[in-house]
Amino acid sequence: MSEFTDAVRNDTSLLIAIAGASGSGKTFSALTMATGLAQGEPIYAIDTEAKRMLHYADQFTFKHMDMKPPFTPEAYIEAIQKAERAGAKVIIIDSTSDEYEGVGGLQEMHDEEVARLARKPFDQLQGWEIDKFNAPAWKVPKTRHKTRLMSPLRQVRAYIIFCLRAEEKIKFVKVFDEKSGREKTAIESAGWVPICEKRFMYEMTMSFTVTPERPGVPLIEDGQAVHGKIQSQHLPFFPAGKRVTEECGRLLRAWARGESTSVQSASSSRQADTGAGPRSSSQEPAPNVSRALLAEYDQKLGAELDRDGLIAAHEAFKPNFTGVNAAGAEIAKRILSAHSQRIKGDADADSTAIYVTGLLDEIGEPA
Repeated sequence: MSEFTDAVRNDTSLLIAIAGASGSGKTFSALTMATGLAQGEPIYAIDTEAKRMLHYADQFTFKHMDMKPPFTPEAYIEAIQKAERAGAKVIIIDSTSDEYEGVGGLQEMHDEEVARLARKPFDQLQGWEIDKFNAPAWKVPKTRHKTRLMSPLRQVRAYIIFCLRAEEKIKFVKVFDEKSGREKTAIESAGWVPICEKRFMYEMTMSFTVTPERPGVPLIEDGQAVHGKIQSQHLPFFPAGKRVTEECGRLLRAWARGESTSVQSASSSRQADTGAGPRSSSQEPAPNVSRALLAEYDQKLGAELDRDGLIAAHEAFKPNFTGVNAAGAEIAKRILSAHSQRIKGDADADSTAIYVTGLLDEIGEPA
């Protein structure tokens, strides 16, 4: 039987959800945060999207599972528990949205239940029949989600990061048309909504949304996460308007372990974008190359579509790096490597742009 002890926060589990559309940087953000959370311990990634997480294999160190359908609640918890048994300290699931809309997910279960209640195949149902059984048909899939995934999930001791797709919702509003002098109906964006069971984001320790307009930057308004939650004690770990960094993960780990969560100075807290640990310390020289020059270099390389063109663009631009120190040359080398991976098909344009933006965000302008 369990015993009562004094309440001390000591390596409590963390459930974190990051939602975003394509190009919003959710996978890169998850791997970056995971590297900070792990602090050298194993990271295990459960990939439901045909090995897309392997696009980042040259930038981060992690174990990979190519998860196949059906994407049932039971399949997700089985994969998570397998990673924990293997020694995972941090587990990433990308994408958790398949538990809702993927093959064998909650939406398919719902449709099957509608057909069972109506006693005819789903594709033969009339609209009024679907409407009639829509609400009661959610009982079975929601119960399976709650009892087969969420309940056992609360017993997992690893730190878990869930990536979810998000879709943009619209709303119809009345606006005044000055030309006609009348009101007319217009369509406006209602924001990004995570694709998941509706309570999922709020059952997490922390959850937030990132957008294509500001990749990797948590969407926070008036101190609150939009379509998610970030508690007041965690909010300082995510500076307004800043991308998710390894430091965010390090601070979350420290909080979970009951350790100090004082924010380090920029010179001592910068982390490598490769996921291999600290890139530099206060004893190492900062890059003496400007962000503008590296951005121009990235633009030149980004215009090329084959290896020969990439090499030619690099050789033509190389004289601009005369006098750049080793730290600056290393950043340029990473930019070149990222575009090389893009041309080989190992990374898409969106992930390359997000990675390079992260590199540029990490440097300061030379004096």
